[in-house]
Amino acid sequence: MRKRLIHLLIAGLIVSSLMGCTNKQVVTEVKTVYIKPPVITPCTRYSIQECKPSTNGELFECTLEITKQLNLCADQVDSLRSWQDEQK
Repeated sequence: MRKRLIHLLIAGLIVSSLMGCTNKQVVTEVKTVYIKPPVITPCTRYSIQECKPSTNGELFECTLEITKQLNLCADQVDSLRSWQDEQK
């Protein structure tokens, strides 16, 4: 009786261990994915001398344009740095 119980237990273990086996071959595809960095446009360099303002209004307009261009470049640098941090 005891011997029969041991045989049943061993047979049960063998059957349960074979349940994970399969005759299908598992193929894993390896693919290289290139993630492009954010689009960066060249920064335009402006200076007060290039604007050649003759009035305070023109000087103010030049200052606004220079500030706008500097902010655009700063945004692009921040975007690139953020992208680099995500790649780590």
